[in-house]
Amino acid sequence: MTVLITAVTLLVIALGAGLLSRASFTSVRGYLDTVAPDGEVEHYTPAMHEGATRNAGWAAWIAGTLGVLLLSGRRMVSRRVRSQGPAWATFKADAWTATGRSRRGKDDDQRMWVFLLIGIGAVLRIWQLGAPVIYDEAFTYTYYASRPISVILSDYSYPNNHILHTLLVKLSTAVFGVGLWQIRLPALLAGIAMMPLCYLFVRAMFNRYIALMTLALVAASGCLIEYSALGRGYSLTWFFFMAALVAGRHFVKTNNAVSAVAVGICCALGMWTVPTMIYPALTVYLWLMFYLSGKYESSLRQRVLKLVLSFVVFVLLTGLFYSPVLVVYGLPQLTSHPELGVVTWEMFAYTHQDKSFDFWVHVVDTSSTWVAFAGFAGIIYAAFITSKFRKLFIAMALGTVPLVILQMNVAPPRTWYWTLIVFHISSAVALFYLLKFIQEKLAPRFQKNMRTVIASMFLVVFTGILSMTSLPRGNDLPRYPEAALAAEYLATVVQPGDLVLMQFPWEAPIEFSCLAEGIDRDRLHVPGNARPVPGTRLFVLLSPASSQTPATVLQHYVIAPETVAFGTKLKDWMRLEIHGAVVR
Repeated sequence: MTVLITAVTLLVIALGAGLLSRASFTSVRGYLDTVAPDGEVEHYTPAMHEGATRNAGWAAWIAGTLGVLLLSGRRMVSRRVRSQGPAWATFKADAWTATGRSRRGKDDDQRMWVFLLIGIGAVLRIWQLGAPVIYDEAFTYTYYASRPISVILSDYSYPNNHILHTLLVKLSTAVFGVGLWQIRLPALLAGIAMMPLCYLFVRAMFNRYIALMTLALVAASGCLIEYSALGRGYSLTWFFFMAALVAGRHFVKTNNAVSAVAVGICCALGMWTVPTMIYPALTVYLWLMFYLSGKYESSLRQRVLKLVLSFVVFVLLTGLFYSPVLVVYGLPQLTSHPELGVVTWEMFAYTHQDKSFDFWVHVVDTSSTWVAFAGFAGIIYAAFITSKFRKLFIAMALGTVPLVILQMNVAPPRTWYWTLIVFHISSAVALFYLLKFIQEKLAPRFQKNMRTVIASMFLVVFTGILSMTSLPRGNDLPRYPEAALAAEYLATVVQPGDLVLMQFPWEAPIEFSCLAEGIDRDRLHVPGNARPVPGTRLFVLLSPASSQTPATVLQHYVIAPETVAFGTKLKDWMRLEIHGAVVR
């Protein structure tokens, strides 16, 4: 049945791609203009349309051929799958067994502390939901999540479109309305759900004591808290990273094909969220290869073949998810987006050290320098003391450094926050052996349960206090609290026929805040840059700190300043002003 569904899906994709390849530029551009926030999509040009239709034609042929091949060979494929045994039944049985094991015996004593730490981590993340909006999450909603699903799936003109996350934001705002917590809800849930997965993985790989201390560090980690409470897709990649590690651990222990496929699905979903998921995905597969090579000999070939199958699933699903983007833009839009600037080896050699140091600065900003240095020492000790962590750390290094050099680009710090999970594991490993040394040499009665609980509670409280006193970081992550104040005011004065005008970097935060206050979107744009009719009231929002004046804002909308009569300044905050005006 699975093979049949896949084949039919490919044939449907082939049909859709074939129809798209025959669409005219006028019809496509007209549709895009109608769903654009400002009524005009300037980047969709005839040349771009020609490339898109050509790519759609190729996609139709490829998908159609694969669909026909699957239909013709589905019986053979189905027999091959059945010959592998009841992998799905075994997978479900193992899941139930693991769940039951966590409720019995020694783990029952720890379960209360696990729930408490997850609860504390959830509270710290929910606490940050009310922090002022940032530009990227406002832009994600106003430019992507508020538009049709077809546009979300295919428009990658800006890398802000974390497609799977954008779809979830669209769902959240459709159900709960437009608002700050609504656009942050998917990231919040993913950031919370990642914590129990982290605990399960570390418990399976090491022991329940290291797992509890790791959970404490992850729950109170400032960077993880911050991006779990922002409308961005990074916390989803952390969730899929941990899910892939949990499934990968099960695959290594059981040689279960379902677990192997689950690894590929998790990595593909993470890639569909943010393309930089390629780093943790490669880390997972390299770690699995190292783990298998060091654990098995006679069955290694069979297990590696299943791992290859998993990787093929990952690549094929990623290509399928991004097929609309690939049709419209081609592969370079994903691998080297034009918005990220020109990449050269000379520029990389000149800037890579500073960009790498930026990650360290961001970590220190949410804790303190000595804590970061202690964590660095923990990495070295953990890699020395246990081969299990050493394999994971080497996989992480090999999955990131060569690719960064190949891309000639060090991504922004937020891209690397997933590595903090690995670093927190190393800190917990080092602390576990330090406490064990203290018990053996200084305090014989300092038993495992007691010392682990005390250390975990200290870590979550101490690290949590450091995080909460450091977030949000105004300079490193600019926020726009004045946008909400301006929207509250405008909601009381804007009437039908009025226009609200603003300029970068305020246009997305103000537009989002106005939409959240229920202001009609037609009040926020001048469709096609047409000149407003005489008598139209204007509310001109500007930031003097950004060298903006009423004239520059009007010129941004192609409105001649001499055709507008300005009145008094209506509002004046630290970084934002509102000026009233009327079109002559």
